[in-house]
Amino acid sequence: MTHSSSPSSNIVLQPRHVRIRAIISSHTFLLALLAGQFALAQLLTGPQYGDAPRNMHWGILVVENPAFLLGAPDTYERIKGFPPDPPSLAPLALYRFPQGGLHPWWGPVPPIIFALVWLATHSYTALHLVIPLAGAGVVLLAYRLAHLWLTRREALIAAAFLACFPLFRDYATVAYSEALSALALTAALLAYVRERTIATVILGGLAALMKLDLLALYFGAVGIVAVWSFVAQWRRREPVTRSSWMHTLAALIGPAIIAAPWAWFHYFGRGERAPTGGVSLQQFSLVAPQMLELLFYIPWYGALLTLAVIGALAVIGVRSGCFPANALAVLLAWLGLGIAVLLVYAATPGSGNSPRVLIPALPPLALLVAAGITRLPLAWKRRAAFYLIVLFALINLVSIGYYAVEGARLRAYEPVWQVLREQPRGYVLTEAYWHTILYARQPATWFEFDETFQRNIMENADHFARYLAQHPIRYVVLPANGDGPASPDVQAYLDHRTRRVEAGEFVVYVVR
Repeated sequence: MTHSSSPSSNIVLQPRHVRIRAIISSHTFLLALLAGQFALAQLLTGPQYGDAPRNMHWGILVVENPAFLLGAPDTYERIKGFPPDPPSLAPLALYRFPQGGLHPWWGPVPPIIFALVWLATHSYTALHLVIPLAGAGVVLLAYRLAHLWLTRREALIAAAFLACFPLFRDYATVAYSEALSALALTAALLAYVRERTIATVILGGLAALMKLDLLALYFGAVGIVAVWSFVAQWRRREPVTRSSWMHTLAALIGPAIIAAPWAWFHYFGRGERAPTGGVSLQQFSLVAPQMLELLFYIPWYGALLTLAVIGALAVIGVRSGCFPANALAVLLAWLGLGIAVLLVYAATPGSGNSPRVLIPALPPLALLVAAGITRLPLAWKRRAAFYLIVLFALINLVSIGYYAVEGARLRAYEPVWQVLREQPRGYVLTEAYWHTILYARQPATWFEFDETFQRNIMENADHFARYLAQHPIRYVVLPANGDGPASPDVQAYLDHRTRRVEAGEFVVYVVR
């Protein structure tokens, strides 16, 4: 007698917790978590510090006045202050600078992307998510690039290293443009190594139009690799195929044609817009130590130790034999040029002290580190992984805590922006000048980078009254508890001479 069994009787259903554990441990879930953390941090904490609100404002300004991209001034800002009476009240005389425009090192693509998002959504949340989504794209592209030559596990390690690198994780959460630059450059070079010519030309052109440093990174990397490849083939007496020549020429000439009009007009056609003053060793000696500490947000000795660990892993990755010669040339040229740009930036007058200019060159470092750490002996592999994982986790947790505090501080200003949005247009005297410009759509002014100027105006009622009378300042924003930059006599003047509007933790004084 025979017995038959239905197909369903052979299926063993896994317990739910086993299935959940399998999903959580899968490459797809981990990669999605690594890529999605930037948007999650932004949505939960909401920080936009430093120049980040300015960058989003430029996008809205492009919608309101497209001529801004062609040199029109930003009529919303007078953040260096108005001319005081007497001029000696502002010893640095920064007020002499005209109203700002698009930064001389910027290309048109980042503000246009913000402009398109604003035009499509009119949503500040959507604006906030532009850079986090770009950061996610960089992580995914780094994984894809690594998967060309490494195993899936090693590609995931490369993506994790990049996503958790403190500098990248920080600037991929707020509205700075370096994540966009990294996205365009990584996509362009991925298309280049895969010999997708049309994609290379389009993406290379976009990369070249991101920022001034991307001109050096894209064209330098492709040019160096092309020369190296052709010399290597000549030495081996291998014929250079016509398709290879055409692909390389297109990768150089196509993006150059796309970027040339903007580069000439914005960078070189007006000589003062390019950093023509040369580099300064004094500037470098002051800024480079600060950049070193800000690379990992730890003291210099800890940063040097961490760089030594990462550098050793990268060297092992270079020597691992994982990468074909051409691929290794791309990675080394890309990373080397990124370091060179960082060093020049540190020595350029007018630059900041943040090393974020290195961000577009972090993907090749991630690939080399992933290849290196997996080839260490087990004991050293555990030591290196433990050090980097613990260090990066601690730094990132602290920075996310800072985000929470900064986000709460910004949310306290929301009643102020609501009040100002309902008022006629007029300059707002406020410490939160970029945020006021962005969220209230009112012009703003302050005493940026001149504390003596600020004290002379905000701590002397006579100076303050004369300053308000001589300039088109219509609103003054101060903390309601009196714990702000204004002295008691200045606050008394405002209480008696202006209309007071309560706005949560702040007061908006309507001057006229």
